[in-house]
Amino acid sequence: MSTTAPFLPTLAVDLVTAPSLLPDLARLVRGLEQTGIGALTLSDGGLHPIHVAAHLAPLTRAVGLLPRTDAIYVEPFHLATQLMSLDHLSDGRAGWLLQAETDPSAAAAVGRAVLGLEATHREAADVLRAARALWDSWAPDAVVRDAARGVYVDASRLQYADVEAETFSVRGPAITPRSPQGLLPVLVADTDRAAVGEPVTSTAADGRVLDLDVSGGARAKPLAGRIAEALDAGPTDGPGRVRLVRLVGLDLEADPVGTLGQLAAELRSRDLVEPAPNPRRSLRARLGLPVVPFRLDPVRRADRARLARSTSTLEESA
Repeated sequence: MSTTAPFLPTLAVDLVTAPSLLPDLARLVRGLEQTGIGALTLSDGGLHPIHVAAHLAPLTRAVGLLPRTDAIYVEPFHLATQLMSLDHLSDGRAGWLLQAETDPSAAAAVGRAVLGLEATHREAADVLRAARALWDSWAPDAVVRDAARGVYVDASRLQYADVEAETFSVRGPAITPRSPQGLLPVLVADTDRAAVGEPVTSTAADGRVLDLDVSGGARAKPLAGRIAEALDAGPTDGPGRVRLVRLVGLDLEADPVGTLGQLAAELRSRDLVEPAPNPRRSLRARLGLPVVPFRLDPVRRADRARLARSTSTLEESA
């Protein structure tokens, strides 16, 4: 008989990254972590969510950190690298709430034409595919640090991303060694599903984020009903599975730590969200996602050009 505990979604709180939040941010986040909140999502309020998450990573021990950030009007290579770096900083607690920006000002800020909705959906899927290829471009044992030979990395344990999309191409490999989780968990919040589109939400994402608005008060009974309904009605696997329950609109002027401590305890007593996070478990494991092993593709090996040149030289000298 299996003794594996049933999967329960992680309870998360959304913080809007307004500059006014900074003076009390560290105290607030430490308090939330002590209450057993499982994750924080960071939504753009003026400061870049990835930058705020990177600031919080060394200040926390167990809470997951998921920036909600755009996949459309960005450089995929740089975005993937920033998320890998966050995973290193947090020791395997990073994730990505994939957002697809539809505001024309976002396109204008980077000098791009505004994409239509169908093109936006394709772009989101392409950027996610590129990010995962880059995250998976270093083997776990690629870094050898052999000072005697003057070799830092074994190039035969790296591989190119080789992504050709409609509007961009990414060759890779990444400039950052493989991060603790390898492939970071990528989730889509309810508020973003329409903009992100079916190719990601129904096929490519790792799971769904159930959004619960608590701006009118974080009362346990109605929230518990919403969570139970979503878990009962939703799939038990795949991109549509609820893996994160996100509380949005929290009143930070009141007593958020005390309020959320009581709410989290009540939801746990009803077996609706996971227990307080264990700092020794990766975010991916806590979200019920399997480890994805590294597989080296000989065609994509990063030393292939060197090998090709060596073969050509041998043939010419023969």
